[in-house]
Amino acid sequence: MAPHAPLSPLPDAAAAVVTGPSLRSWLKRRKDRKLLARPAALALPALGAALGHWAGDRAELGLFVAVGREPPDGGASEDALAAAHRAGRLDTLRLAGAGRDRYPPLLPLKTLPNMALAHASIHLDIGGENGAWAGGPEAGLMALREGMYAVLEGRAPAALVGGADSQVDLGSARDRLRMGHRGPPGEAGSAVLLEPFEGEPSSATLAVLSLSGYGPVRSLSAHHAGLGDCGAADGVLALVLVAAALSPGEEVQLGGIGVRAPELAVGPC
Repeated sequence: MAPHAPLSPLPDAAAAVVTGPSLRSWLKRRKDRKLLARPAALALPALGAALGHWAGDRAELGLFVAVGREPPDGGASEDALAAAHRAGRLDTLRLAGAGRDRYPPLLPLKTLPNMALAHASIHLDIGGENGAWAGGPEAGLMALREGMYAVLEGRAPAALVGGADSQVDLGSARDRLRMGHRGPPGEAGSAVLLEPFEGEPSSATLAVLSLSGYGPVRSLSAHHAGLGDCGAADGVLALVLVAAALSPGEEVQLGGIGVRAPELAVGPC
């Protein structure tokens, strides 16, 4: 946590902000960087790192991503709205005329929630079962469950699941206050690769998961003091943090998902 300049109008301007991340290794074309909103920029390197050197067919690999609610545009549409008013009120006819002419053509590519999934699919060549969810930490849990079902039901040989959100801008701070979220904000991109459990787990296995219903999401907030409220990213992020802290063989429940550490020593997570 550290002071964050965009939140300076607030009494508490602290936030947990990710440095970078660098996208050079993940983008097919460097100029595509301008198409990525912050959650997509956080999701892509996390998903790419989790995928690693997976040897299967990426055209069949499942992809399930959770992001926050549709983000504010940071003022990019102000000219369009200014051109669409008449006598101090929004005029829908002017919005469809002069307002439309001034609307940035690339803005929807940054604000639509499912664009994080689209960018990952394009740049990582993933073409299997997929789904995107928008919301809070429960969106991340939904992405995890759906990825697990896709593998268990044989619809995908494996599933790449990620959660990404950024709540460190002033517009998001306004929305968090309206919803009664008083803790410090954060941002994160986190991802895991789900594969069928066969035989003994490898040294790369972080945890063995099992579906056990729908549990409360309040168990996902233990890290907020240090990393802030990361919204939709919290579902996957909490799974990684909890699994990394378990002793070999120890098992816990996380939002209706059983998380068991393998019976062997694992490397750094």
